Amino acid sequence: MKPIARHRIARIVEKWLLVEPLLLATWTSHALVSEPRIQTIRVQRGRIEYNPDFIEQLSDRHLEATLRFEALRILLKHPYSRRQAHSAISYAASNLTLQEYLQTELPFPRARDVFGDRSYDQQFFEFYYHKLLDQQSPSPEEAVSGAPGAGTGEADAAPASGSSGSAQSESFAPALAEDSEPTSEPRGDRPPDLLEVYTDPTKSGVENTNQWDRDELLSDRLDELVRMAQANDSWGSIGGKLREQILANLHPKLDYRAVLRKFRTSILSQQRRLTRMKPNRRYGFAYMGSRRDFTTRLLFAIDVSGSMGTEELRQGFSVVNRFFNYGVPAIDVIQFDAEITTDVMTFRRAQREVQLTGRGGTNFGPVLAYLEEHRDYDGLIVYTDGYAPCPALSQNRRTRILWLFVSEAHYRSCYPNLQHLGQGAYIKCSAREMRVM
Repeated sequence: MKPIARHRIARIVEKWLLVEPLLLATWTSHALVSEPRIQTIRVQRGRIEYNPDFIEQLSDRHLEATLRFEALRILLKHPYSRRQAHSAISYAASNLTLQEYLQTELPFPRARDVFGDRSYDQQFFEFYYHKLLDQQSPSPEEAVSGAPGAGTGEADAAPASGSSGSAQSESFAPALAEDSEPTSEPRGDRPPDLLEVYTDPTKSGVENTNQWDRDELLSDRLDELVRMAQANDSWGSIGGKLREQILANLHPKLDYRAVLRKFRTSILSQQRRLTRMKPNRRYGFAYMGSRRDFTTRLLFAIDVSGSMGTEELRQGFSVVNRFFNYGVPAIDVIQFDAEITTDVMTFRRAQREVQLTGRGGTNFGPVLAYLEEHRDYDGLIVYTDGYAPCPALSQNRRTRILWLFVSEAHYRSCYPNLQHLGQGAYIKCSAREMRVM
């Protein structure tokens, strides 16, 4: 019998224990999830999702090259710090960067194949993205002549998906398209070549990058792995210019305020809407610009069960007070243990004293049930020690959730059961930091 996809992946990754410690640490920092609804394999939001049929089609040699490819994509933080407007071009630029440094047997093009110039070898993601975007972008005259069709795509993205740009190398045809649908329909009874789908940004680029977004918390965790590899000289086969690229992506550790600011920014980003009153940053008034309505509504749920100490509760309310430094006009606060113990308290300024009620057991269910009934919140922060049964998945997908744990130990113990419900972070009191692992 053929080994199932997960076993094949595990067998290859286990070989990295002695020879590729950094790649192994990077791979195991993410949850491995079987996802038959996608076509191939992708990285997003702390998960590596794969289609078992895609894994089954690959030879052992191609599978190892693919796993190494995705591990390096994580290590370079393309899904977490390199969000760009054009999804298919983002995927192509990421693949081009990885292929330049890994030079795998996978049928990805090299830069010289795409641009016909060896001076473009071993560049960085943003360089390739803008070069590919220039190939797709219409000239100013074409942009003006296409004005009647303006406003049909996202703001600041490349406009019409079928627009023709500068001549591309034949090895990179067909042209990329932001909204192109996968075209890997089988002919007759022959199954589709999923490796071809994986390497073709027009077929899998949108699907594989649609959840890429800036995540400074997860980027900070990856930086820790790189610093550890640098301190222990445990790079494995990673060397030369690739090591320089990884080190160039390092940034200072996050402080307390940066994490709160990041969460606030992520929920504000959902408020963007198109408008003709502002020019598009790339194409002027020929295409619609965007504006943001700063009407953020935050809900802060604080665990007041008996397992939460006085100092931990004080720190929780200090988190609430911190948001007023970033322009949030009001925050709704609820207290909960086995049930919601108070009416909603609306804070419009920092509070010095708060009356606590509760001190019983812990149950997250009432908090998520409250979120179901009040869907107009942009973000929910649940401050807790995490010791409670995992609640049912909320049907409210609009509101972003951040599970904020009182310490790293509680985070490591409890967050794995809650990670499918939202982001996780913890407070590190000694350095006043919060991090995601």
